[in-house]
Amino acid sequence: MAGLVMVISLDGWAQTTIRGEIRDNETQKPLPGAHVGVSSTNQRTVTNDQGAFSLEVKNEDNITLEISFVGYETQVMKLSLPGNGPLQVGLVPRVVLEEVVVKAVRASERNPITQSTIDRKHMIKEYWGQDAVLNLERIVPSILAHSEAGSNFANYSLMRLRGIDQTRINITLNGVPLNDMVDQGVFFSNFPDFTNNIESVQVQRGVGSSTNGTASYAGSINYESTRLNRPEPSGSFQLTGGSFGSFRASAAISSGLIQDKFAFSARYTKSYSDGYKFHSGSNGQSLFFSAGYFGKKDLLKINLLKGQNRNQLAYLPIFIDDILDEPRTNYLDPGDEDDFAQNVVQLQHTHWFKSQWSITSSLYYGSAGGDFPFGFDDGSGNIVQLNFPLYNDHYGLMTSVSGETASGWQLDAGLHGYIFKRKNEEGFLPDKNNPYYSDRTNKNEVSIFGKASKSWGPWSVYGDLQVRMVALEFEPDLAYLEGQGVPADELVVPNRNWTFLNPKMGLRYQAGAATSFFLSLGYSGREPTRADILGSTVISAFNLDVVLDVDAVKAEYVTDLELGVDLVIGKFQALANLFYMDFKDEIAPTGEFITEGFVQLRQNIPDSYRTGVEMDWSWTPVNKLKFQGQTTYMKSKVKTFAPGGSSEIFEDVEHILTPEWLINLRGDYQLGKYLTLGLSGRYVSDSFLELTNQRNLMMPDFFVANAHVAVNWKSYQLDLRLNNLFDELYFTNGAPVDVDFDGLIDGPGYLVQAPRHFFATLRLNF
Repeated sequence: MAGLVMVISLDGWAQTTIRGEIRDNETQKPLPGAHVGVSSTNQRTVTNDQGAFSLEVKNEDNITLEISFVGYETQVMKLSLPGNGPLQVGLVPRVVLEEVVVKAVRASERNPITQSTIDRKHMIKEYWGQDAVLNLERIVPSILAHSEAGSNFANYSLMRLRGIDQTRINITLNGVPLNDMVDQGVFFSNFPDFTNNIESVQVQRGVGSSTNGTASYAGSINYESTRLNRPEPSGSFQLTGGSFGSFRASAAISSGLIQDKFAFSARYTKSYSDGYKFHSGSNGQSLFFSAGYFGKKDLLKINLLKGQNRNQLAYLPIFIDDILDEPRTNYLDPGDEDDFAQNVVQLQHTHWFKSQWSITSSLYYGSAGGDFPFGFDDGSGNIVQLNFPLYNDHYGLMTSVSGETASGWQLDAGLHGYIFKRKNEEGFLPDKNNPYYSDRTNKNEVSIFGKASKSWGPWSVYGDLQVRMVALEFEPDLAYLEGQGVPADELVVPNRNWTFLNPKMGLRYQAGAATSFFLSLGYSGREPTRADILGSTVISAFNLDVVLDVDAVKAEYVTDLELGVDLVIGKFQALANLFYMDFKDEIAPTGEFITEGFVQLRQNIPDSYRTGVEMDWSWTPVNKLKFQGQTTYMKSKVKTFAPGGSSEIFEDVEHILTPEWLINLRGDYQLGKYLTLGLSGRYVSDSFLELTNQRNLMMPDFFVANAHVAVNWKSYQLDLRLNNLFDELYFTNGAPVDVDFDGLIDGPGYLVQAPRHFFATLRLNF
C-alpha cells in the first residue's frame, strides 16, 4: 500500500469530529465517494459530492486515518488529538499496471453489484493448503462446498453458489477463463496450492457484471495472481502437516524490481494426503511462474501455471447405513486412481494512456488431460477397469479498454474469442493405447461487452451489455455407432449455435456518510454442457436422437434482481442484500447419476426461482477483538417437475442441495503482541437430495466448530488448527442410492466429511 504519512492536530475531548476535503492532487477536482476510515476500527465514512467529509472518532492520543479512492494512491495519516483545523487532502492518481489486468471484468465498489472482494491477507487467514473452493466457503456468503475424500485438504472438491452447481459459475484468472468450455466446470484439484498464488479474488453473486468465458449465471469468481511490482526481493517457505497423513511443502521466491524494469517470481508446491475415506489419497504438485517488464506506461507479463495430481477416487455417495457402520467406507476400487495434469499460459500486455485510460490484451493457451478409471467386478470375481480419458486444448485472445471521459463517465469494453478442442475416449486398462471409443467436441466463441457508470452527487448509475456467440460441434465415433447398427455413412450431426444478449443495469444511492443502497437488474443466458445434452459419457444409439435434435436440451435463462445496503453503525459494518432469481428452462439436477456415478443427470425445468437474503458483516467492539460472519437465508422453488420417463407431475418442490440457512461465524482475539486466538463455526440447514422432495431422502443439517491459534514473530508465523471440535458426523453433498442395483432406491447416500482433525502450518518469510 502506497501512502503519504503526516501528523496533524485536531480539536476534541472524549469525542472528536474530523472534517476535511478530498481532491485530486493535480486537478484539485473534488473526489466524491472517497473512503475515509480509522485503521484500527470499523469507523468510516465517504465524501459527499463536493469531496467533503466529517467523521466522529474517539478522542485518543493518536489515531491512523486511511483515505482511499479507486484509481488513486491510498494515503495514511497519523493524527494527534485534540487539535484544530479541517484537513485538505490531495490524492495522487495511481498507475498500477498489474491491477489494470482485472479492472474490466471486476466491479468497482460503487457499482451496484452484489460482490465480495477479498485480499490475500484475508484469504490466507483461512488457508492451510486446502482446495480453493473450501477456502472461499469460509469467507464468502452462499457457498457450500464438499470434499470427496472427506479430508477437506486434497483430492476433488466442488462447490455450489446459491445452491447452483459449479458448472454455472464463471471462473477466471487475470481475466482469462479457467472453465472447461465443454463441461463448463473447474477442477482446482489439478492446481494444488492454487490460493497461495493469488493476490485477491472477487466473488460476484447472481448475474453480476460481464466477464470472459462461460456465462456469469449463478455468479462469477475472478482471481488476480500475485503481483510482481515489489520494491525488494523476497522469499518464503511453508510447511503444513496434519491429520490423514496430510503434508504440504511450498517454496517461493520473488526478485523484486530489477533496475526498476524487470521482475519475476516463482512458487513450487508438493502436497500429499491419505484422505479421510479409505483409499482416497492424493499426490500432487504445482508450479507457478510469473515474469514481467515494467515500462513507464507499459507492462508485458507472462504467467505460467502447471499442476498435476494423482487422486484415488472417492466420488460415490455412501449409503447411510454403511456410513453408520464405518464412516470411512469407499465403494470405489482401491486401484481407481486418476492422473490429471493441467496447464495455463498467459501473455499479457497493458498500456496506460493519459487521463486514466488503459488497454490490456491477453493471449492465452490452456490444456488438460489424463486418465479416469472405474473398476467393477466382471461377475467372476475379477476387477475390470474402464478408463475415461479426456484431453483438451484451449486457445484464446482478449482485449479490454478502460477509462474515464471528460464528462465523468467510467467506460469499460472487452472483446474475447477462443477455440476449444476436446477429445473423449473409453477403453479398458491397462491397454490405454487402444480405446474402443473416441469422439471429438469442438467449441468456439466470440463475445463483446461494454460497461458504463457515472456519478451525480449521491447517485450513481451503471449499465452493462454483453453479446456472446457460441458454436458447439460434436464429432461422434462413427465406427462405434456402426457397431450398434447405426448407418453412420448417412449420419449428419447438426452444429449447435447460440447468440446470447445479456444486459445488466443498476443504481446506487449514497444516503449518508456511512450508508448506501443499490438496486440492480440483470439477465443472462447459458448454453447446455456436453453432459447436459448427452446424459452419458458417449454418443451412442441410445442418445443419438437427442444429439440430432438441437432443441432437445434448451439453453437456460435467468432474470436476477438484487437490492442491497452497505452500512456502518459505530464499529459494526455490514453488506446485506436481497435477491430474486427467476429462471426459464433451468437445466436443473434431478438427483440421479449415470451408472458410473461421476456424471449428474439434469433436465430443463420450465419455471423455477431462488430468492433470499445474504449478509457479510464484521464487528470490532474493542481493538483486539473482532467478530465477523456471513449469513444466507434462501428459498427455492420448482413450479412443476416431471421426472424423465414418468407421467407423474410434482408441483412447488424445492431444488436439490439448496439449504435455507448457511451461517458462518468467526471471532479473533489478539492476546499480547504475538498471539491470536480464534473460534469459528458453520451451520447448514437440511436440504433435499432429489426433486420429488421425499422426506426420507434429505441431507441433514449440521453445525461444525473450529479453533485456531496463530503465533506471529517477526517474519515467521505458526498457525495451528483444530477443525470439527465436537467431532460432528456431517455431510455437505449426497444423492439417493441403489445399493443392490435392483432398480429401487434404498435410501440416502452421502459424501461424509472429516471428523475432528488437526493441521499445523509454519510460514517462514525472508
